[in-house]
Amino acid sequence: MIISCQHCGKRARIDAGKYAGKRVKMRCSQCSEIFVVEVPLRAAAPAAAALQVLIAHSDPVLCDTVGTILSSHDFSWKACHDGEAALELLDRDAPQVVIVDVALPGLFAFEVVDKIRNRPGLASVKIMLLSSVYNKMAYKRRPTTLYGADDYIEKHHIPIDLITKIHKLLASSQPALNRAATAPEGMPTLREIDEVQGRLQRAEESEGIIAPSAHAELEKARRLARIIASDIALYDEARITEGIRSGTFFELFAAEIAEGRQHFLGRIPESLPHRSAILDDAFNELIEHFRRENHL
Repeated sequence: MIISCQHCGKRARIDAGKYAGKRVKMRCSQCSEIFVVEVPLRAAAPAAAALQVLIAHSDPVLCDTVGTILSSHDFSWKACHDGEAALELLDRDAPQVVIVDVALPGLFAFEVVDKIRNRPGLASVKIMLLSSVYNKMAYKRRPTTLYGADDYIEKHHIPIDLITKIHKLLASSQPALNRAATAPEGMPTLREIDEVQGRLQRAEESEGIIAPSAHAELEKARRLARIIASDIALYDEARITEGIRSGTFFELFAAEIAEGRQHFLGRIPESLPHRSAILDDAFNELIEHFRRENHL
């Protein structure tokens, strides 16, 4: 803080932080007169706004589980449960990061990504796709494309990798001075990891069905079929395009579809009529959406 002698005008510097809120007697180094300086209280620095994350997933339990992780690392978060609601929230109050379920109801993930990328004012939003199947032994292929998204995460990796991945996404867009403040702190304990993974697995078992109904098993099967089709679509956009154009989609993805079908039939009871056809319908829906979105 710069002060001036009230007698001769000599200017000098004092430590405003040390004397904040105090009345200080000073002796001028030029005229030797004593004068009094009132040092104002230092204004409190404005609190940094919490970084915001939008979770777009059909299952409220999963959203709350991910939200708990985010809150523990000082992120602010909101959740929505279908594609159109995600776009509305993004238009109203754009977050820094949006986590998008690849099997989001209403719109497939590649459709959501395309709409975000083409919406004014959302160019800086980072998009992370969330692979929906909780299966540690399957879907280990590295995606060859993210349909314009910035990253992806498999569901069972959320407890360990989610926060690190978010900070990596933010590092390229945050000012250098803020990067240290937003660095992830430590690793979760094994107990914390097991607890979160248990909640995620239970959330998938419910498949987002909030209330029982006469058609609950059918809706559960349709949801799981959409998840499997969407997860397979995540891994190779070029091959999907080729398969749809040539009419050979089911041949090109025969191995992946067989793997997905095994998972599906293991989860859906035999008592449900035409259960295999439900999975085929999900693949046909995916093909139709992809064809329309890409003008094929």
